[in-house]
Amino acid sequence: MKTASLIIFLFAAVCCVTAFAEGRKECSVCGMYLDLYEKTEHVIYFKDGSSKAVCSLHCAARLISENRGRVTKVMAADFSTKKLIDAKDAFYVEGSDVPGVMSYTSRIAFSSRRRAEAFRKKHGGRILSFDRALSHQMEDER
Repeated sequence: MKTASLIIFLFAAVCCVTAFAEGRKECSVCGMYLDLYEKTEHVIYFKDGSSKAVCSLHCAARLISENRGRVTKVMAADFSTKKLIDAKDAFYVEGSDVPGVMSYTSRIAFSSRRRAEAFRKKHGGRILSFDRALSHQMEDER
């Protein structure tokens, strides 16, 4: 009787987990669920009109590196609002006390220098442009 109850419980648990996971968007590079990383999400747009969402600047750097010459635009989530902004206009805080996503060093995007500075004052780090943050991320990957 205990074995049958255990089997039924495990079957129900697997069904619940599967049902919960269905329909969730995953990072195009590492497979992590994007709803868990919506504050650090990036979306990469390509010349053919397609796009891919990723969980972090780490995964964005990998995708950009693998698709040199095909990327037309990169959007980044503003850490404060979760809204996507053009990464070229973002202010990244690098090296704060907030753990990095897929990286030892955190690199977090903000839509304004004011927001980035307020975050930096609380959590440390330094403010960089997207190009510098991306360059540092790619250097870390080597």
